[in-house]
Amino acid sequence: MARLIDRPIDRVRTAPGGHPRSFRWRGKAWRVDRTTEIWKDSGCWWEGEGEKVFFRVEIAGGRLAEVYFDRRAEKWYLYRVYD
Repeated sequence: MARLIDRPIDRVRTAPGGHPRSFRWRGKAWRVDRTTEIWKDSGCWWEGEGEKVFFRVEIAGGRLAEVYFDRRAEKWYLYRVYD
């Protein structure tokens, strides 16, 4: 089961190439053990949305999460967490 979050991330540390290595959300730090998938979404360009780069990542404890970087806003977001 997945929970939709879609909220800004407080801080992200990235590896060379831009992959997230860890992030802090609502005061809790999460370590990224590995990236399992990467994809791009052009968004609703007709409404002014920019390209988003999504990362499905395995976080500590074997859980999965999806984070994305909004290139236009230059911000990271926690999109979804899988239970």
